[in-house]
Formats: sequence, C-alpha cells, structure tokens
Amino acid sequence: DVTRAVELYERAAELGVKDAHYNLGVLYDQGKEVAKDMDKAFRHYETAAMYGHVDARHNLGCEEYYAGNYELALQHFLVSAKLGDDHSLAMVKKKFMGGLATKADYASALRGYQNAIEEMSSPDRDEAKACFGK
Repeated sequence: DVTRAVELYERAAELGVKDAHYNLGVLYDQGKEVAKDMDKAFRHYETAAMYGHVDARHNLGCEEYYAGNYELALQHFLVSAKLGDDHSLAMVKKKFMGGLATKADYASALRGYQNAIEEMSSPDRDEAKACFGK
C-alpha cells in the first residue's frame, strides 16, 4: 500500500531519518506512485543531503543542472564525488570536458573520490565483494 508507505516515510522523515527523506524525494521526483511534486522532492533531497545522504546530494546536482544552475550543480557533484560517488565523479569529468568545470575542480573531485574509496576499503569488504560478486 503506497499511501501507507508514504505515511511511514513521512513519519520517519520527521524523526530525521535521512533515507526516508531520500526515498520521499525519489517518489515525488518520479511521480509514479504519488503526484509529481518537484518542490517536495527538492526539499526532501536537500534535507537528506544535509544529513549526509550521498545519492540525495547527487540528485540535487542533477536537478540544479536541469534547471540551468550549472555552478550550483557542480558544487553538489563535487561534494558527492568527494564522498565516494562514482556517478558524481563522472558528472564532474563531463562538466570539465564540456568547459563547465576547471581542471582544478576535476582534480579535486578525483582526489576526494580516491580518498573516500581508500577510507571505505578493507579486507573484509574485499572478501565480501569476492563472495557476492559485486
């Protein structure tokens, strides 16, 4: 029941659950299970991003880019790339190749991405990856 799920997400969001904010953002962004509402989507993405949700930060970058706010989009992509998001790193590279980001922006994003990946790596993660093929 989608209505019930939205109610529960709303309650969890009120309690500060970043994943609830992100999931609500996706629901309102896509408008498949609920009426499309970009204001609500943006607000939920923004809150999730402030709580540290990397995918929400990336989605904010996408929304700003589509709205023509290239500099703000780049800032969102830089933050999420430095937190280890490979899609955001690819967007920074694309912006660099298209002249919308500087070489320094791309270098900074790449360094931050590599540092984040390094910090997240561990023998246990490598072993789990090998076991589950991901």
